[in-house]
Amino acid sequence: MTEQGVAGPEGRGIGMSVTFEQVWKQYQIGSKHDSLRDALPALVARLTGRAPATTVHDGEFWALRDVSFHVQRGETLGIIGPNGAGKSTILKLLSRICKQTKGHIRVDGVLAALIEVGAGFHPDLTGRENIYLNGTIMGLRHKQIDRLFDSIVHFSELERFLEMPVKRYSSGMAVRLGFAIAAHTHPEILLVDEVLAVGDLSFQQKCYQRILDLKANGTTILFISHNLEAVQRLCDRVLLLEQGMVLRDGAPAETILYYRQEVLRKRFQPATAKTGVEATTEPAELELGQVQLLTAAGEERDTFDTGDPVQVRIPFVAHRPIQQPSVTVTLERLDGLICHEASTAASGLAWTVWEGPGTVTLQYAALNLLPNTYQVMIGIHEGRNPIPFVRFCHQRYFHVTSLHTTRGTVHLDHEWTDDVGQAEPSSVTS
Repeated sequence: MTEQGVAGPEGRGIGMSVTFEQVWKQYQIGSKHDSLRDALPALVARLTGRAPATTVHDGEFWALRDVSFHVQRGETLGIIGPNGAGKSTILKLLSRICKQTKGHIRVDGVLAALIEVGAGFHPDLTGRENIYLNGTIMGLRHKQIDRLFDSIVHFSELERFLEMPVKRYSSGMAVRLGFAIAAHTHPEILLVDEVLAVGDLSFQQKCYQRILDLKANGTTILFISHNLEAVQRLCDRVLLLEQGMVLRDGAPAETILYYRQEVLRKRFQPATAKTGVEATTEPAELELGQVQLLTAAGEERDTFDTGDPVQVRIPFVAHRPIQQPSVTVTLERLDGLICHEASTAASGLAWTVWEGPGTVTLQYAALNLLPNTYQVMIGIHEGRNPIPFVRFCHQRYFHVTSLHTTRGTVHLDHEWTDDVGQAEPSSVTS
């Protein structure tokens, strides 16, 4: 049993793998004292308890604020929330990378963590040597690692690179090795952060299947991901964080729906056009207006149902002649998955020059994306230059909703047929 702080009243944590009780975590941002004369009285005040522990001063940032939750043995808890909400801080506290400022944390069981690419690896040691080093850190004996070695290597698919120093590994290779080791130590508690997004698709699928296997065998899992589809598939319960506080704790479907409809809607309200434009040359040469998302009737909205017709309208003003311009529109899911990209050049639409004001509109007869939050990114190219002349991103967000609960990324028209116990086949179209 591993205990951080005080476990609380006797009996607390029975049947629990992880217990958080009123946990706060503060980070220092630089130094707010200009001299030793200023710093010493402040230090004495904190040590003697005269400075309030939860007072926020300049240069201090509260990553977690009064966070409490419990994870039962064998339960899989998903932790979601916007960037900076405190998700990774929770896992770092559990893995003892850092210590809470106040509150109590209790961890009952052998814990394995995969929270940062290459965490726990020695860069100058080879992959083979790091398997033994990492396994030892996780509490395995040399003979146990010997027995698991071939299986770890096979899972990681890094046979050719075992004798190469880890510092020469790509981030994807480091994730492969780190996850393979963690998954084979048969931990009682497994912490998984967003690092799985680094690997290729086939390895991600293998990792998710391994997580399902560990879950079936009773491993307690804390899982962080922006891939809400994976969270809903894997987790028994979901914790929603915002600005370091617990906003919601409940069933995956309801918590994720609340996150999409309330938190993301407020966080990603359309902003003015200037905040989303990055230019590779003088921005005054080509000015983009507010990108609009419109219904077929021309009504501007930020929420659509799966299958709705959608128009992406891009107004601009060219303050000098833009030669052979082309436009690229990319629809990206919040976790970074590119769902669709449309290009005027690829579609055969070409202009000789842009001068003065104008508008380009991309029309989708049916937006077949499944429920999630997405962003629109615009790239304006000049001539054959592959680098965008103007890039418009991280500003225009929209939400897709549906009455259906189909999983995946897009809706595809499909048809079922059967010949089970019937003289003639029947079909069902969706």
